[in-house]
Amino acid sequence: MERTSFRTITLRWLARGLIALAATYALYLVAGNVFLNTALGEQAVNRKPDRFQMRWASGHTWWPGRVSLREVTMRGQSRRIGWEAQAQQVEGRITLWSLLSRRLHVPEVRAHEVRGGVRRVDKELPVPPAQDGGWELQFDRIASDSIRRGYFDGLELVGTGRGEVGFYKQLRGGTMELMPSTVGFTDARLLRNGEEVLREATLDAGFAIDRHRREDAAGLGKLMKTRLDVKLGGRTAGLHVAVGPRGDVAVKLVPGEGRADIDLGFERGLLMPGGRMKWTMAVGGNDIAGAVRNDILGIDVAVDEDIALKATVPPQADGRLAVDADLRLRGRQVPLRDVASLLPRASGHVVGIWHFDSLRWLSDLFPQASWLKLDGAGSVSADVQVVDGQLAAGSRIAVPEVDAVAEVMGNRIRGRARADIRLDAGTNGALVPRLQATMDRFDVASLKTPGTPYVQGRHLALSINADGPLAQLRDALQARVVFKDAKVPDLRVYNRFLPHRHMRFDEGAGALSGDLALDAAGEVGHGTVRIAGRGTRMHLAGVQLRGDIDLDLKLRRADLKRRMFVADGSTVQVRNVGFSEPGGESRRGWWARVKLDRARVDVDRPISAGGGADVTMKDVGFLLALFSRQKEYPAWVYTLVDAGQAQVRGRVQWRDDVLVLDRMQASNDRYDMLARLRLQGGQRQGDLYARWRALSVGVEVQGTQHKLHLVRAKAWYDGRPDYLK
Repeated sequence: MERTSFRTITLRWLARGLIALAATYALYLVAGNVFLNTALGEQAVNRKPDRFQMRWASGHTWWPGRVSLREVTMRGQSRRIGWEAQAQQVEGRITLWSLLSRRLHVPEVRAHEVRGGVRRVDKELPVPPAQDGGWELQFDRIASDSIRRGYFDGLELVGTGRGEVGFYKQLRGGTMELMPSTVGFTDARLLRNGEEVLREATLDAGFAIDRHRREDAAGLGKLMKTRLDVKLGGRTAGLHVAVGPRGDVAVKLVPGEGRADIDLGFERGLLMPGGRMKWTMAVGGNDIAGAVRNDILGIDVAVDEDIALKATVPPQADGRLAVDADLRLRGRQVPLRDVASLLPRASGHVVGIWHFDSLRWLSDLFPQASWLKLDGAGSVSADVQVVDGQLAAGSRIAVPEVDAVAEVMGNRIRGRARADIRLDAGTNGALVPRLQATMDRFDVASLKTPGTPYVQGRHLALSINADGPLAQLRDALQARVVFKDAKVPDLRVYNRFLPHRHMRFDEGAGALSGDLALDAAGEVGHGTVRIAGRGTRMHLAGVQLRGDIDLDLKLRRADLKRRMFVADGSTVQVRNVGFSEPGGESRRGWWARVKLDRARVDVDRPISAGGGADVTMKDVGFLLALFSRQKEYPAWVYTLVDAGQAQVRGRVQWRDDVLVLDRMQASNDRYDMLARLRLQGGQRQGDLYARWRALSVGVEVQGTQHKLHLVRAKAWYDGRPDYLK
């Protein structure tokens, strides 16, 4: 009886338990499915929609902790990074008991037909301050064998993919971790802004991020906590580069038959030994002149204790590029923030030919020579040695054609040049940079009127040398400009430098030659300038001349600020001269050679000069004409003109509109002549003494008035004051 009663009671409680369990299960089914299929679920999940949103079309749960959702969309944002993911169906399991300890633990999630990616956004979400007690999220395994698309900004991977990801995150600024995860694709396409980069691609990647707090590794700093292994292979697209007539560049990807093979490992900022990357692709298009280009680019990277980099572009018959680079980067560090930090680690050899739409960067090789500008489209041929990121001795850069502009002494020299740059070995390991440039054609214009050249020439040679270390180039820089017989169509362009009232060119063409040494500022240190005119008509001290002139200035800088030069040894020659005297009398076939044994020249406009002069002239007819008309002299005076060649010595000063000839002494074995003359504006003042045999005469000039001194002429002349101290 008692046994029957116990059995009855047990069955009764078992039934009650089953009923309670069934009721609880039924309640879970109702509550869970109502939660998943009404707004309650999304409202509960989307508490902070600006940071995280999750939407789904429908869902169901048939067992506590197991959930299945259809047409799931998730998106969120952290600072400037926005992300989204879509799946046709998601199935997962949640550990319910962990919810009691504010921990969402999801041991497994399976997703089907997955698409998603990451992009940068314009508006940054501020990071909330870290707080204790945040919920813990732990997803041990999120798996899918039907990933269709993934993207990062403009990069997009499309194909058949699979992946497994696990992560841990504590909210309110706690720690995060990306557990060892994998992703793989087959028969994939890699696109950039919709254009194909890779096709028929395969990808196998493994990655993980160490557990850390946000403040320990923000932004790119997370890569110092990251491990990544990538194997990627496929066929590469080609690159089409088209340069318009105005220098605008259009780049696009086109179908190609190159190949990519990548097998690299990255761990906490370092590439892992044994890694390798090979990439080849076709490069086509046209340059600024419309010439077609077809090249093949190849890159080969191998990692051991250092990073070995080889880049090749084999020369093509219609190509515009050829490269053979073999470099080694010291160490295996990857520059996460400063790519330029690679340069000091690089050593090796680079040979190549490149075509540039602008060669302006060549000027940067000589920053100390700011007066020299190189620009324009053109090719560069380089054979350079690199040691620790620096160009080494033996390096050479050749430029077949470049637009060159040099600003020298207020003038702009411009032409299309051939340039050769070398780095030679100096003392104590220093580098000596050298530039040799040749302009086959050039023109010269004033900086004030650069559009109006006044000189056209051929074959101008420009050289820049540094006799000291590269770092001291500004102090050591020496430059030289050499040209010969450049055409000056109209010598009147030089009148702006001359005291127009007393000296000017009225007609004639000429030639200009120069050999000038320049400093880092482009100022002349020393050199020669030669101006030659043929059949030139000139005005000099009130006398009209026509003939040939050669001016050979030998310059040595004395005062940079004032542009003052020592011109000792300069010469002036005039030949085949005909001139008209004030009275209309004319002479022909006259000549003179002037040597400035001691001279100072100030080249600021108008030019000024002064010093001593030695003159050899055919006769003294020109000196006589400066003082008076022929008919105003005694008849015997002009006998001097026929008395043969004369040697003249004296002092000359020319400043502003004042021209002074002082202590002029002309003589030969038959006569003597002494003279001084001062011209200022329209005023003429001077004294002349002439002696021939027993005859002598003195001539005093004051403006248009002339006075002869026939008695004691020498004493009168000696009593007159000199004009120059």
